[in-house]
Amino acid sequence: MKIYGNQTLLKQTARMVSAGREPHSIIIHGEKGLGKKAIAKYIAAQLMCEEHSGTPCGKCRSCQLIDRGAHPDLIFAQHNDKGNYYVEDIRDTIVADAPVAPNEGDIKVYVIPDLDLSVQTTVQVQNILLKLIEEPPDHTALILTARSRETFLYTIISRCVSLAAAPVTMQESGEYLQENYPDRDITEIREALEAGKGNIGRCRAYLEKEQYYDSVALAKGIAAAFCEGSEYGVLKALAAADGKKALLREGVYLFSEIVRDSCAILTNGEVIGCDTHSAEALSRKLTLSAGAELYDILTGAVRRIDANCSLSLVCNSLCAELFS
Repeated sequence: MKIYGNQTLLKQTARMVSAGREPHSIIIHGEKGLGKKAIAKYIAAQLMCEEHSGTPCGKCRSCQLIDRGAHPDLIFAQHNDKGNYYVEDIRDTIVADAPVAPNEGDIKVYVIPDLDLSVQTTVQVQNILLKLIEEPPDHTALILTARSRETFLYTIISRCVSLAAAPVTMQESGEYLQENYPDRDITEIREALEAGKGNIGRCRAYLEKEQYYDSVALAKGIAAAFCEGSEYGVLKALAAADGKKALLREGVYLFSEIVRDSCAILTNGEVIGCDTHSAEALSRKLTLSAGAELYDILTGAVRRIDANCSLSLVCNSLCAELFS
């Protein structure tokens, strides 16, 4: 089981396991695409490996079952199509099941991924889990993941080990893409690396032409039109995503990252967004204060999209604000 990057995080959990201080409740947080579920699975292997060394051996029965996705004691909670977890399911499949002894080995691991997407039941799910987290059976561990640590209640955070998933290096991203997409042209790989930087999930989504690919194109289109001073061009780019909430949100967010990068370039900072070329072009047109103001406008638009405002109104008002 290979994990790219985040070795500091994994060494921390390895030390706990090898010292016999296995954590029973863990939070893994970080932006989408950083591999939080893969990290959760690796930590589960650390906890369940029969060697108990902190490093999954890959040879024992537990490791092999985990690799095949067939371990009966590694349980991933299931959400509905909108990302919401049903409170009754969490109660029945995790809280009520936790006291039951593992089918194999010494420990049973429950994983609840992407809790931040469960907008309707985030708080209720955490409240149901609280007693389990406070008084876990010796044979259970619970791993929660979300984009932000702020998703979790203070009472949950204070009782869990919090681990921050971090971007990998460009070299590690490149190694992943070359190993997993050996038939892809080197030009495609480089484009995906530029679009995703140290976020392997983004790189994959770009290479496989998922929504992220279209979102990058939208962000680049907005950036190009803005640099040309074309209000019509910006509105035309935004209109292409009207009615597509997820695409519009991600495209505007990615453009905000490009604006952030333009300010970073002005201060010799690190570039993290999907299009360095657009950021460089913007940096020649914006001052730091103008860049900060533009960034605030864009994050405000993202908040309005999240609040379910009319997408047409968001597009029109954003365009007006950008050129006011």
